[in-house]
Amino acid sequence: MARTPQEIFEHHAQAIGAGDLDGMLADYAEDAVLVTPQGSVQGRQAIGEAFTGMLAQLPHATFDMYNQVYADDVLLVEWAASGPTGRITDGVDTMVFRGDEIRVQTVRFTVQPTP
Repeated sequence: MARTPQEIFEHHAQAIGAGDLDGMLADYAEDAVLVTPQGSVQGRQAIGEAFTGMLAQLPHATFDMYNQVYADDVLLVEWAASGPTGRITDGVDTMVFRGDEIRVQTVRFTVQPTP
């Protein structure tokens, strides 16, 4: 039975919080697209590499997904994160779901280094 977008995102957020990259990538379609201000990548492997780079910008971060707005198969998430080296207060993602997977995701955030 296919998961709902809410169930997919719940799993996705738990995997991110646990640092489980493989678990997070399992939520994406094989040909999923990730779009960031730096460009776009396609496919699970490329998305994994992009997330590895993004997560390295704020190591050991804790995340707060403080606003989630669903409209059918689309999700808007506003989030914040903090870690020993800085914080993010302006994280915004959009996800488009297809079936049991994330098909498209956009990500934008600014890392503010700890003074």
